[in-house]
Amino acid sequence: MKKFMVAATTLALTGAWVAVAQAANVQGSSSNNAMLVIDKSDFPPFVNPLEKAGLRVKYENDKESGTIDIFGGPVTQVRNAAKANEAGAFFAKLPLLPIFNVAQVWYNDQNPTANVYSIRQLMKPPFGAWPEFGGLVVGQVKGTESGQGVYFGEWSKAVSTPTQSDSTDLHMTATDRIVWYVGDNAVTTMPTLVNAQYKVVGIHLTGTNDNLPHAPNLYGGTLTANYSAGHGAITGAISRGSHNVDFNGTAIFADGTFKKDQLIEGRFYNEAAALAGIYTGGAANEHIAFGGSRSN
Repeated sequence: MKKFMVAATTLALTGAWVAVAQAANVQGSSSNNAMLVIDKSDFPPFVNPLEKAGLRVKYENDKESGTIDIFGGPVTQVRNAAKANEAGAFFAKLPLLPIFNVAQVWYNDQNPTANVYSIRQLMKPPFGAWPEFGGLVVGQVKGTESGQGVYFGEWSKAVSTPTQSDSTDLHMTATDRIVWYVGDNAVTTMPTLVNAQYKVVGIHLTGTNDNLPHAPNLYGGTLTANYSAGHGAITGAISRGSHNVDFNGTAIFADGTFKKDQLIEGRFYNEAAALAGIYTGGAANEHIAFGGSRSN
């Protein structure tokens, strides 16, 4: 128990990106808000809360974790431990007790639209305040950092006995897999857009087949957004191989959100310079998280 407490404490301290900044307008959602909640980061309590984009895990026993800062926690932690675009056994270790591995980590920065960070948790936290998961994949729209960050990705529930050696299995084939998106600086009053082009990528089942954490096989495509005087739409598609996600018929609303039936939802960020969202058609293993930035 003692080593788990040290693990959680040191990870929180090293993962926290401490800065003085104005409160962010954090907005987003997940495909299962009863289990994975989007909110302003408030954890750990003994480090200055940044109130930026965060994730909070809820458990079956009605307990929940703190809301972990995405940039200061997983993004920074992976950058510090892994080598970009390389396979291998890269482990995030305890700074004070480096003989213990906390997570296996990877990241890829080769895509021009987004960086992708992947984490496979090895150590089960002892209390509900510390986040517990099997795998976490974070897409970060390039050019966005804490305070302007735009993130999207997938999450899997913790497993009882995580593999301690090298493994790319992030448990994303689980039936309770969740996709999510969030940003620090959400648009709340939609600006006029005329043929605005967005380069967009999608994250789907990282760690399966040839879709490896260090070299993820992303969906990709260009979306076009038009909006004026309370009405707007997104057209286009993102694809991977023979599978397409069609955005035609996606409506844009005055508050900066967009939606297509029960299939697609998302939001614009950073004065509509970026967007992120989720596709939730079919079963959980068909869901896709996507994000991107304006290119014109």
